[in-house]
Amino acid sequence: MLTVDVGGTKIAAAVVGTTGEILAKSRGASPDSSDEVVLVDAVEHVAREALAEAGARAHDMEALGVSCAGIINTHDGVVVYSPNVAALRRTPLKAMLAERFELPVWLGNDATLAALGEWEFGLHRSVQDLVYVTVSTGIGGGIICGGRLLEGSCGAGGEVGHMTIDIDGPKCACGRTGCWEALGSGTALAERTVRRLEDGEVSIIGELSGGDMENVDAQIVAIAARQGDALAQEMIDVTAFYVGVGLGNLINIFNPSVLVIGGGLTKIGDPLLVPAANVARERAYMTSACEVEILTARLGDESPLLGAAALVWGLYGGKW
Repeated sequence: MLTVDVGGTKIAAAVVGTTGEILAKSRGASPDSSDEVVLVDAVEHVAREALAEAGARAHDMEALGVSCAGIINTHDGVVVYSPNVAALRRTPLKAMLAERFELPVWLGNDATLAALGEWEFGLHRSVQDLVYVTVSTGIGGGIICGGRLLEGSCGAGGEVGHMTIDIDGPKCACGRTGCWEALGSGTALAERTVRRLEDGEVSIIGELSGGDMENVDAQIVAIAARQGDALAQEMIDVTAFYVGVGLGNLINIFNPSVLVIGGGLTKIGDPLLVPAANVARERAYMTSACEVEILTARLGDESPLLGAAALVWGLYGGKW
């Protein structure tokens, strides 16, 4: 099985064995382009690198499973809108990739498929109710309720990153204001840090970024925090608070047995995850907060890749 994960900053691909093992994988940067053909070219390049690593060709694969950031019409295989991928605006991604690889293509939202991957291959269906949240360039989610994947009426179920946290908050990439993504994502962390630096705050972040504010990202802030930089530590604390607020809302709404947190920002580790979990439990109803188990993703960056494989193989229990 060939799977691909298309995100705001990276494209990953893997060849997956029949029991969910990753046989080979490849990774590349998402192109900074609004041209859908440029994006598909990049996807094809990364996918064929994974195939070459596995010593295989496309015709050796039974299908291509694709996870993609954004709102997706899964029936038609169209990415309706992706706030963090400029090339994806009513893009017939399924058809374009089917033509490139001459394979049947299955397409789903990345966070939704990550939830499926964690449930199937991480937790081995040991629970019936699970909420998965990815905190990365943006914030997305996937929900398993009663052993079924919640997809919503048009395939947009689980877009938790765009629930309103602060009605007077900053503008989000989706065009609205005060979204969880605009406050708790890696992008929000970087933007918040840059504003403070531009206001004259003293920090080693400027040195680590080579003096170029465009280079400031969550990874650089995390490095600075580990070196004891006060601004970096404060920025992570603020982000952890907002992440926790959103998690608390999800605990109240879904009352899950397990809440799984994945995505690039989790690589900051305990300085982000521990306070976020504490805030979530403080703000959720006591009964739900006491029952939920908060875990980091067991599959790491491979959650959406394996979720795409699970979708294709029908491990979820049927087509979308």
